[in-house]
Amino acid sequence: MKKYFLWNCAALIAFPILILHACNVGEPKRILLEKDNEVAPDTLITSPSDSTTTLSKRAFPILKSDNAEAFLLEYFEKNPERKIKLTTRMGVIKFRLFDDTPIHTANFLMLVKREYFNNTEFTRVLEKFVVQGGNNDKEEEDLKRILIGRYELPPEIKPEHLHKKGALAMARRYTDNPDKYSSAYNFYFVQGQPLNDPQLMAMERDNEIIIPEWKRKVYRSVGGAPHLDGEHTVFGEIYEGLDVLEKMSLVKTDQSDWPLEPLVMEMEVIYE
Repeated sequence: MKKYFLWNCAALIAFPILILHACNVGEPKRILLEKDNEVAPDTLITSPSDSTTTLSKRAFPILKSDNAEAFLLEYFEKNPERKIKLTTRMGVIKFRLFDDTPIHTANFLMLVKREYFNNTEFTRVLEKFVVQGGNNDKEEEDLKRILIGRYELPPEIKPEHLHKKGALAMARRYTDNPDKYSSAYNFYFVQGQPLNDPQLMAMERDNEIIIPEWKRKVYRSVGGAPHLDGEHTVFGEIYEGLDVLEKMSLVKTDQSDWPLEPLVMEMEVIYE
């Protein structure tokens, strides 16, 4: 199975380094995000189960590389909702989707409306870094992805959208993906913590990046993961419930960073 990756910094006190696969000393550390299960994009389900009736191919085309972008841009124009409510056993988070990332925004909104995320689990939790979800290895989610499609999202990376605490972004493959196409299903919230100047300097050194002063002010006060800027598309942010994100980031996990007690989610659109 192919994988989506989220890179972690190699030598920062700010971010505990959790590795799913062994790396040689000196190599950049990375966090694995499971890729959506590979499914044939032209596979058709003629008799979907009752639990997935709302995902029927009759209402939506099966999305793939040659039709996803056009469909999502049209969906963006026809669906103006931008606020989402996320509920877990830890509490409620409310977040907004950005208008200047129409493909990612439309994709996520569509998945919420089609109830894709409901009853799925957060599958990677890394304290002081990210809380990740969007893809479970369950038969129900496999069926949903067959009905929705196999595709990736063209990047919509904006310099003004930072990986600050509370940011919403999509995971992506780091192999054979020079244009930084995003996963259609795997998302993460940045948890992070405030960074001091030595930590920011270490991050610049270890990731061979330059963090301008306007960004440093944000990361000093709010915190986040500046080494991910320019690598992933940020397309939303939490506006209520950062304390819940903090609680989620502290749950106990196994060696693969999967919560020991299932962290199940429900999502719904906020209509205002």
